[in-house]
Amino acid sequence: MNIRLSLFIALLFLLTTQTIQAIPVKFFRLSSEPLIRIGLSTNASSVSIATGDTSLVAVSPDEPSKLLATTRVTVSARAYRPPEIEDYRIEFPNLPSQADANELANDIRNSTGETAIASLDVTTNTWKVWAGSVKDTTEDADALKAKLAEKGFEDAVTVVEKKTVLTPDAVALSQQLKTAGKSDVRSLVQSTGSSQPTVGPPAVDPNLREVIVNGGAPAAQYSSLKSVAFGSVNERFNPVKLNGKAYRGKIEVFVNARGTLTVVNVVPLEDYLLGVVPSELGLPQLEAQKAQAVAARTYAIANIGTYGKQGFDMVPTVYSQVYLGVSIETKMGTQAVQQTRGIVATYQGKPIMAYFTSTCGGRTEDGGNIFEKGEPYLKGVECSLEGHKQFDPFTIRTSRPPAKLRDEGNLELVRLMSQLASNGFYLSTSQMTDEWFEGVPDQNEMSNWLNQLATRFGKTFPNVNRDTAKPIELARIIAGFIYPPNYADTLMSDSDVNYQLSFDDAGEIPKERRADVAALLRDGYFAIHPDLTLKPSRPFTRAKMLRLIRQIYVKKGWLPSLQAGTASASADGKFMLKAGKTSRPMVLRPDVFLFRQFGNAMYPVREAALIGGEQVNYLTDPTGAVIYLEIKPTEGTTTAENMSPWEYWNKSLSAGDVQSRLSRYVRGIGTLYDVSVTKVGYSRRPIELQIVGSNGVKILRGGKIRSALRLPEQLFVMNKRYSGTTVTNYTFTGRGWGHGVGMCQYGAYGMAKMGVKYDEIIKHYYTGVQLTKAY
Repeated sequence: MNIRLSLFIALLFLLTTQTIQAIPVKFFRLSSEPLIRIGLSTNASSVSIATGDTSLVAVSPDEPSKLLATTRVTVSARAYRPPEIEDYRIEFPNLPSQADANELANDIRNSTGETAIASLDVTTNTWKVWAGSVKDTTEDADALKAKLAEKGFEDAVTVVEKKTVLTPDAVALSQQLKTAGKSDVRSLVQSTGSSQPTVGPPAVDPNLREVIVNGGAPAAQYSSLKSVAFGSVNERFNPVKLNGKAYRGKIEVFVNARGTLTVVNVVPLEDYLLGVVPSELGLPQLEAQKAQAVAARTYAIANIGTYGKQGFDMVPTVYSQVYLGVSIETKMGTQAVQQTRGIVATYQGKPIMAYFTSTCGGRTEDGGNIFEKGEPYLKGVECSLEGHKQFDPFTIRTSRPPAKLRDEGNLELVRLMSQLASNGFYLSTSQMTDEWFEGVPDQNEMSNWLNQLATRFGKTFPNVNRDTAKPIELARIIAGFIYPPNYADTLMSDSDVNYQLSFDDAGEIPKERRADVAALLRDGYFAIHPDLTLKPSRPFTRAKMLRLIRQIYVKKGWLPSLQAGTASASADGKFMLKAGKTSRPMVLRPDVFLFRQFGNAMYPVREAALIGGEQVNYLTDPTGAVIYLEIKPTEGTTTAENMSPWEYWNKSLSAGDVQSRLSRYVRGIGTLYDVSVTKVGYSRRPIELQIVGSNGVKILRGGKIRSALRLPEQLFVMNKRYSGTTVTNYTFTGRGWGHGVGMCQYGAYGMAKMGVKYDEIIKHYYTGVQLTKAY
């Protein structure tokens, strides 16, 4: 049996191992950190580029770096001006005849060995002789002229001719424009080979434009048909500035299809993220910012080349990712980037399209319902942890068992007794119940409770016995607290007394106590039973005694004065109170009397979640610790994004406004009659609108709904106001800000405050992804 079992286990292990090995595992890896190209401007006439370093450095394709010997340059564009060169020829002009010219040419050839060509000068109708070859410099021309003079040919003159030449850059750029397809780049961005001027047929685009660099030093004054990238000598400590705004990496400038300048920040990906993370998610939670760093890094890699036609990868706005350069960098943002260096989110071995949204309204949406294409990892999810896990980090607890009641009438007594106990009244039980309230208070309780009253009234403590809780004896003590001596007996006539004591068993009240009982009933301190009896011989229950104390406290204004405030989200079970723009922790006694409102009543509870925004009332003990706490739940959302200012919103539009907005996206509506939601997505976002107009029924789908109506988010409900059968007004009530797909940024912040780590945040919002170290 053991041998068979061993063989079975071995076989099972072998099969399992083979199965695991057969599953293909895909990994995403880059050879190095990529450079990202951010299009900062696409239609600039001129820009200022500067550095706080000793000098700017410029570099163009296939050229060495240039030290510009200045800290500021202005860059602009102009029509291409080909360079000019000067040729130098030695001539003997104004010869009278062809024979004279030929004779001189022969003499020069025979005497000097130089070439000599006779020709007619058509401008003067005389002959001339061109001696020697064309010279490039005046020095060479003067040397030839001197050589001729030594041989007796002294009448030579130097003729200067200027010629426009075509550089290899001009030829190469013209070829680039022919083969670049739909590219908007109009500067040379590839190698040209030799940089020497080439004289030849003009195979050059006549519309070329060049970049003009103008600075305060000769080295900073030049033109180029190539793109020019500017940086600092020490880019890490002295970032280059574009129009006064600092950016890491280099600022590249080139001519575009408009003839103006496109300005691109060419920056290592990790440096780029330093200016993205605080711009996109500046909320003060490191794990949230780390999640943002991973999402932004992944998005950047997935979008390399998105704007390739224009010569860059992304823009610095919400159309890609908000990027504000060096000025926005923060210590926490930098820490988040550095601690997640190279980490990206992948699905089946590829970087995901890591969309993120500011405030999702409690649920994200399936990507395919908003964008034209869906992805398996862009599934709608709740913006909260599963079940009660969402509230665990915010939960405060008490060791005191909550009251156990069936009688609703005792609920308010629990609250009263808790407040009294917080102020010195003796509580004889660990758990208040209906049976406890209906029981008779013992002598210790009566002694303490009456002593508390005596102190309030400034009277001596009464002697308490087992009859003290009965109405007759209690009336004597309470009347002695409330009224002057002999008050009722002196100031109330027999008729007054009998008028107040007109209930069934009034005859059982001893004569000496009748006036006291009558006064207490008249003034609302005492109350009889529902059957119109006082039951003079039956002791007050705790419930009846507490109601008496409450009446006294209400009439005298002695009820405990509760402090009021607004709770911040609790942290690690700590009670936090808002104090201006900050929060301060409050010491919570382990046995705190804890109440939470349900409906319109306060109920004793063992635990309660404080997510922030709850109105609270509380009492403290002499040490300042909270001994009594009641919580009114917030009316806001309880999801992780509940700190967002876009938690809820309302927009009201006239029918005319709705028609005007929809007409930009849906043509041919005619007169608008009605708009209805015909389909919603996972998150209840409308993903299909039916638009009824005089020209028929039109349909608007996906994220275009939000764009057309110009709403903060697509998570909304719609209320219509009618005049007769005509819709006159549409009110949109919604939640959130953004497109609602992918990671919710405020949700990530809320989760981080709960203690959720960045990798869990990423995997919560992006279904089925893995985190991969890409470089």
